[in-house]
Amino acid sequence: MKVEPAGSSIGSDSVPKSVLLHLMPGAIQVSIFALAAPLVMRMGYPSGFAFTAVNVFVGIPVMLGYLWFRARKAGGFGRVIANREAMPIWQYAVFFIQLFVFAFAVLFATSPLNGYLSESVFSWLPNYFTSSRTMLEGEAVRAVLLVMLVVQLVVDGLAVPTVEELYFRGHLMPRINYLGCAAPLLSTFLFAIQHFWQPYNYLLIFLIVLPQAYIVWWKRNIYIGMLVHCTANTLGAALSLIALYS
Repeated sequence: MKVEPAGSSIGSDSVPKSVLLHLMPGAIQVSIFALAAPLVMRMGYPSGFAFTAVNVFVGIPVMLGYLWFRARKAGGFGRVIANREAMPIWQYAVFFIQLFVFAFAVLFATSPLNGYLSESVFSWLPNYFTSSRTMLEGEAVRAVLLVMLVVQLVVDGLAVPTVEELYFRGHLMPRINYLGCAAPLLSTFLFAIQHFWQPYNYLLIFLIVLPQAYIVWWKRNIYIGMLVHCTANTLGAALSLIALYS
Protein backbone atom coordinates (compact mmCIF):
# COMPACT_ATOMS: atom_id res chain seq x y z
CA MET A 1 0.00 0.00 0.00
CA LYS A 2 1.47 3.30 -1.08
CA VAL A 3 1.29 6.14 1.43
CA GLU A 4 1.62 9.74 0.31
CA PRO A 5 2.82 12.46 2.64
CA ALA A 6 0.19 13.62 5.11
CA GLY A 7 -1.75 16.59 3.84
CA SER A 8 -1.31 15.73 0.15
CA SER A 9 -4.14 16.61 -2.19
CA ILE A 10 -6.83 13.97 -2.54
CA GLY A 11 -9.01 15.77 -5.06
CA SER A 12 -12.49 17.21 -4.60
CA ASP A 13 -16.17 16.33 -4.88
CA SER A 14 -19.05 18.54 -5.92
CA VAL A 15 -21.48 19.41 -3.12
CA PRO A 16 -24.28 17.18 -4.53
CA LYS A 17 -21.88 14.25 -4.83
CA SER A 18 -20.56 14.84 -1.32
CA VAL A 19 -24.10 14.94 0.05
CA LEU A 20 -24.82 11.60 -1.63
CA LEU A 21 -21.63 10.00 -0.32
CA HIS A 22 -22.24 11.30 3.21
CA LEU A 23 -25.77 9.91 3.32
CA MET A 24 -25.13 6.64 1.48
CA PRO A 25 -23.83 4.49 4.39
CA GLY A 26 -26.66 5.45 6.71
CA ALA A 27 -29.33 5.00 4.05
CA ILE A 28 -28.13 1.50 3.26
CA GLN A 29 -27.77 0.51 6.91
CA VAL A 30 -31.18 1.76 8.05
CA SER A 31 -32.91 0.07 5.11
CA ILE A 32 -31.40 -3.33 5.90
CA PHE A 33 -31.87 -2.87 9.66
CA ALA A 34 -35.58 -2.15 9.19
CA LEU A 35 -35.90 -5.48 7.38
CA ALA A 36 -33.60 -7.50 9.65
CA ALA A 37 -34.69 -6.34 13.12
CA PRO A 38 -38.20 -7.89 13.05
CA LEU A 39 -36.74 -11.19 11.82
CA VAL A 40 -34.11 -11.22 14.56
CA MET A 41 -36.74 -10.48 17.22
CA ARG A 42 -38.95 -13.30 15.97
CA MET A 43 -35.99 -15.59 16.60
CA GLY A 44 -35.97 -14.43 20.23
CA TYR A 45 -32.97 -12.10 20.11
CA PRO A 46 -32.68 -8.38 20.93
CA SER A 47 -33.00 -5.95 18.03
CA GLY A 48 -29.48 -4.76 18.88
CA PHE A 49 -28.16 -8.00 17.42
CA ALA A 50 -29.56 -6.96 14.05
CA PHE A 51 -27.99 -3.52 14.18
CA THR A 52 -24.60 -4.84 15.23
CA ALA A 53 -24.73 -7.36 12.38
CA VAL A 54 -25.66 -4.58 9.96
CA ASN A 55 -22.66 -2.58 11.17
CA VAL A 56 -20.29 -5.53 10.72
CA PHE A 57 -21.58 -6.93 7.44
CA VAL A 58 -22.96 -3.80 5.76
CA GLY A 59 -21.90 -0.45 7.22
CA ILE A 60 -18.19 -1.09 7.68
CA PRO A 61 -17.79 -2.95 4.35
CA VAL A 62 -19.64 -0.18 2.48
CA MET A 63 -17.36 2.56 3.80
CA LEU A 64 -14.14 0.56 3.55
CA GLY A 65 -15.20 -0.78 0.15
CA TYR A 66 -15.67 2.73 -1.20
CA LEU A 67 -12.31 3.84 0.20
CA TRP A 68 -10.68 0.77 -1.36
CA PHE A 69 -12.32 1.53 -4.70
CA ARG A 70 -11.04 5.13 -4.65
CA ALA A 71 -7.61 4.03 -3.43
CA ARG A 72 -7.32 1.48 -6.21
CA LYS A 73 -8.01 4.16 -8.80
CA ALA A 74 -5.78 6.76 -7.11
CA GLY A 75 -2.81 4.48 -6.46
CA GLY A 76 -2.97 3.91 -2.70
CA PHE A 77 -4.93 4.69 0.45
CA GLY A 78 -2.58 7.56 1.21
CA ARG A 79 -3.95 9.33 -1.85
CA VAL A 80 -7.57 9.23 -0.66
CA ILE A 81 -7.27 9.71 3.12
CA ALA A 82 -6.04 13.11 4.28
CA ASN A 83 -5.76 14.86 7.67
CA ARG A 84 -2.83 12.71 8.79
CA GLU A 85 -0.42 15.41 9.90
CA ALA A 86 1.50 14.96 13.15
CA MET A 87 0.47 16.73 16.34
CA PRO A 88 2.27 17.12 19.71
CA ILE A 89 1.14 14.72 22.43
CA TRP A 90 0.17 17.59 24.74
CA GLN A 91 -2.30 18.84 22.14
CA TYR A 92 -3.98 15.44 22.02
CA ALA A 93 -4.45 15.65 25.79
CA VAL A 94 -5.76 19.22 25.74
CA PHE A 95 -8.18 18.67 22.86
CA PHE A 96 -9.34 15.32 24.21
CA ILE A 97 -10.25 16.76 27.62
CA GLN A 98 -11.99 19.77 26.12
CA LEU A 99 -13.98 17.72 23.62
CA PHE A 100 -14.96 15.13 26.20
CA VAL A 101 -16.15 17.71 28.74
CA PHE A 102 -18.07 19.50 25.99
CA ALA A 103 -19.67 16.23 24.83
CA PHE A 104 -20.95 15.41 28.32
CA ALA A 105 -22.29 18.96 28.74
CA VAL A 106 -24.17 18.68 25.45
CA LEU A 107 -25.46 15.21 26.39
CA PHE A 108 -26.98 16.44 29.65
CA ALA A 109 -28.27 19.69 28.10
CA THR A 110 -30.05 17.99 25.21
CA SER A 111 -31.26 14.91 27.10
CA PRO A 112 -34.75 16.31 27.87
CA LEU A 113 -35.23 17.39 24.25
CA ASN A 114 -34.01 14.05 22.90
CA GLY A 115 -36.42 12.23 25.20
CA TYR A 116 -39.32 14.43 24.13
CA LEU A 117 -38.54 13.95 20.44
CA SER A 118 -38.23 10.17 20.89
CA GLU A 119 -41.50 9.82 22.82
CA SER A 120 -43.61 12.41 21.00
CA VAL A 121 -42.39 13.66 17.64
CA PHE A 122 -40.92 10.33 16.55
CA SER A 123 -43.25 8.06 18.50
CA TRP A 124 -44.33 6.55 15.17
CA LEU A 125 -40.96 4.84 14.79
CA PRO A 126 -40.88 1.09 15.50
CA ASN A 127 -39.73 0.45 19.07
CA TYR A 128 -36.59 -1.31 17.86
CA PHE A 129 -35.37 2.07 16.55
CA THR A 130 -35.28 3.45 20.09
CA SER A 131 -34.01 0.48 22.11
CA SER A 132 -31.39 -2.13 21.24
CA ARG A 133 -32.94 -4.49 23.79
CA THR A 134 -36.32 -4.64 22.08
CA MET A 135 -37.73 -8.10 21.43
CA LEU A 136 -41.02 -9.14 19.91
CA GLU A 137 -42.09 -11.05 23.02
CA GLY A 138 -40.91 -10.43 26.56
CA GLU A 139 -37.56 -9.22 27.82
CA ALA A 140 -34.21 -10.47 26.59
CA VAL A 141 -32.54 -12.88 28.97
CA ARG A 142 -29.49 -11.50 30.69
CA ALA A 143 -27.04 -13.93 29.07
CA VAL A 144 -28.16 -12.94 25.56
CA LEU A 145 -27.94 -9.26 26.41
CA LEU A 146 -24.48 -9.77 27.86
CA VAL A 147 -23.21 -11.31 24.62
CA MET A 148 -24.78 -8.53 22.58
CA LEU A 149 -23.30 -5.77 24.74
CA VAL A 150 -19.82 -7.31 24.72
CA VAL A 151 -19.92 -7.52 20.93
CA GLN A 152 -21.14 -3.92 20.76
CA LEU A 153 -18.24 -2.90 22.98
CA VAL A 154 -15.84 -3.99 20.23
CA VAL A 155 -17.89 -3.13 17.16
CA ASP A 156 -19.52 0.16 18.22
CA GLY A 157 -16.70 1.14 20.54
CA LEU A 158 -13.73 0.63 18.22
CA ALA A 159 -14.42 -0.63 14.72
CA VAL A 160 -17.31 1.62 13.67
CA PRO A 161 -15.91 4.96 14.93
CA THR A 162 -12.49 4.23 13.42
CA VAL A 163 -13.95 3.48 10.00
CA GLU A 164 -16.34 6.44 10.23
CA GLU A 165 -13.48 8.82 10.96
CA LEU A 166 -11.54 7.48 7.98
CA TYR A 167 -14.53 7.79 5.68
CA PHE A 168 -16.15 11.05 6.84
CA ARG A 169 -13.32 13.15 8.29
CA GLY A 170 -10.40 11.50 6.51
CA HIS A 171 -11.85 11.26 3.01
CA LEU A 172 -15.12 13.13 2.43
CA MET A 173 -14.53 16.30 4.45
CA PRO A 174 -11.14 17.11 2.85
CA ARG A 175 -12.72 16.72 -0.60
CA ILE A 176 -14.95 19.75 0.07
CA ASN A 177 -12.16 21.89 1.53
CA TYR A 178 -12.83 24.41 -1.24
CA LEU A 179 -15.79 25.50 0.92
CA GLY A 180 -13.30 26.80 3.48
CA CYS A 181 -14.51 26.89 7.09
CA ALA A 182 -17.95 25.74 5.92
CA ALA A 183 -16.56 22.29 5.04
CA PRO A 184 -16.61 20.91 8.62
CA LEU A 185 -20.05 22.45 9.16
CA LEU A 186 -21.59 20.79 6.11
CA SER A 187 -19.80 17.50 6.73
CA THR A 188 -20.98 17.37 10.36
CA PHE A 189 -24.56 18.24 9.42
CA LEU A 190 -24.64 15.43 6.86
CA PHE A 191 -22.93 13.03 9.27
CA ALA A 192 -25.69 13.66 11.80
CA ILE A 193 -28.46 13.28 9.22
CA GLN A 194 -27.11 9.96 7.97
CA HIS A 195 -27.95 8.47 11.38
CA PHE A 196 -31.43 7.84 9.98
CA TRP A 197 -32.23 5.29 12.70
CA GLN A 198 -32.10 7.93 15.46
CA PRO A 199 -33.56 11.22 14.15
CA TYR A 200 -34.41 12.25 17.73
CA ASN A 201 -30.65 12.51 18.37
CA TYR A 202 -29.76 14.69 15.36
CA LEU A 203 -29.07 17.78 17.45
CA LEU A 204 -27.00 15.82 19.98
CA ILE A 205 -24.85 14.20 17.29
CA PHE A 206 -24.37 17.48 15.42
CA LEU A 207 -23.33 19.49 18.47
CA ILE A 208 -20.95 16.82 19.80
CA VAL A 209 -19.22 16.16 16.48
CA LEU A 210 -18.99 19.76 15.22
CA PRO A 211 -16.06 20.96 17.40
CA GLN A 212 -14.29 17.66 16.81
CA ALA A 213 -14.63 18.12 13.03
CA TYR A 214 -13.28 21.67 13.23
CA ILE A 215 -10.25 20.54 15.24
CA VAL A 216 -9.56 17.76 12.71
CA TRP A 217 -9.92 20.33 9.90
CA TRP A 218 -7.78 22.94 11.69
CA LYS A 219 -4.97 20.64 12.80
CA ARG A 220 -5.32 18.34 9.74
CA ASN A 221 -5.19 15.43 12.16
CA ILE A 222 -7.76 12.66 11.99
CA TYR A 223 -6.32 10.76 14.94
CA ILE A 224 -7.71 13.12 17.58
CA GLY A 225 -11.14 12.48 16.05
CA MET A 226 -10.61 8.73 16.26
CA LEU A 227 -9.46 8.98 19.87
CA VAL A 228 -12.49 10.97 21.01
CA HIS A 229 -14.99 9.02 18.92
CA CYS A 230 -13.72 5.61 20.05
CA THR A 231 -13.54 6.64 23.69
CA ALA A 232 -17.07 8.07 23.70
CA ASN A 233 -18.57 5.01 21.99
CA THR A 234 -16.64 2.59 24.20
CA LEU A 235 -17.77 4.42 27.31
CA GLY A 236 -21.38 4.28 26.14
CA ALA A 237 -21.15 0.53 25.51
CA ALA A 238 -19.41 -0.01 28.87
CA LEU A 239 -22.15 1.90 30.70
CA SER A 240 -24.74 -0.33 29.04
CA LEU A 241 -22.85 -3.36 30.37
CA ILE A 242 -22.74 -1.86 33.86
CA ALA A 243 -26.46 -1.04 33.73
CA LEU A 244 -27.21 -4.69 32.92
CA TYR A 245 -25.86 -5.72 36.33
CA SER A 246 -27.02 -2.73 38.35
